[in-house]
Amino acid sequence: MKVQLGKFGEIKQGVVLNRIKPKEGEKAKLYPLLTISRLLQEEEGIYMEEQQMIEVSPNKTDSLRIAKEGMIVIGLTSFHKAVVLTKEKEGMIIPSNFLILEFPGGIMDAHYFAWYFNESPYQYMIKNSIIHGEGKIKVLSIQQIRNMEIEIPDLVTQMAVGKLYSLQLQKARLLKQILRKEMADLTDRMSRLIGDVTELQVEIDKDFVNILYEQLNHIDRKIKMYEKELKLFIF
Repeated sequence: MKVQLGKFGEIKQGVVLNRIKPKEGEKAKLYPLLTISRLLQEEEGIYMEEQQMIEVSPNKTDSLRIAKEGMIVIGLTSFHKAVVLTKEKEGMIIPSNFLILEFPGGIMDAHYFAWYFNESPYQYMIKNSIIHGEGKIKVLSIQQIRNMEIEIPDLVTQMAVGKLYSLQLQKARLLKQILRKEMADLTDRMSRLIGDVTELQVEIDKDFVNILYEQLNHIDRKIKMYEKELKLFIF
């Protein structure tokens, strides 16, 4: 069954940051900010320790778009993907370069939607046709996203596909993180030859990589279990 996205889900744009800035002399409230650069780095297995904060007028707090676990955001500029927000993102302000999607009543699995929007071949072609702009500035059309038609199988199928997709994303991020750490280890060993790095630092890095491999093996086992049980849903 195909339905029009705008008639099926609740769609709204993030908040315009200039509209919530405090006035001169006004006591501001600090909020963490969700950014496209943060999502891009996390996709590469890089986790930023420093959180970007933004000052908000106390009179504008009612108009904020606040992130919640399980909420779907779509990057409108430079990150044209759907992401399911994790618990770590709760409380962040969602700015206007994101579109926010929520499906009331549990009728849509969030990770299934992310898979369909990001990876489905049919949807991929449609998405590319609604990206506008030239050069580096390319923007997804909000209205055309509302008009998109999405295939909705039964909820069990949605959850199966969504779980597999979520695990594959976790696996991809871990692989990138492992590669980055192994390259760092190689650099450490080379530097140690000229006396720049101690033996202890090298061993700590190796231990961390081993932990990452354990996490990767755990995810692989879960993926194989789901694939065997569900026999890989194909659309």
